[in-house]
Amino acid sequence: MIFIDIDKPHPHEIKEWMRKNKLNIDQSAEILGISKRQFSRFLSGETQAKRVHSLAMQMVWILYENKKEIIKNDKGNSKKVTIPIK
Repeated sequence: MIFIDIDKPHPHEIKEWMRKNKLNIDQSAEILGISKRQFSRFLSGETQAKRVHSLAMQMVWILYENKKEIIKNDKGNSKKVTIPIK
């Protein structure tokens, strides 16, 4: 998921980011550390998202994609490490 202009992601690109990451407005705002109202302004085009928001969305997408890949490739072969606490 790459935004055409990293400095000014378009509302339709942000909506696509939400869809790909299976996020709603509340979750998206929380992940980005902004208010729900501010995030809604990005979606409506009332306010332009800034580069920092765009970069954060890119990072979230990368993390979610890597998590999906790890889960897909794991197939129950993960090993657990336990540390006894005394």
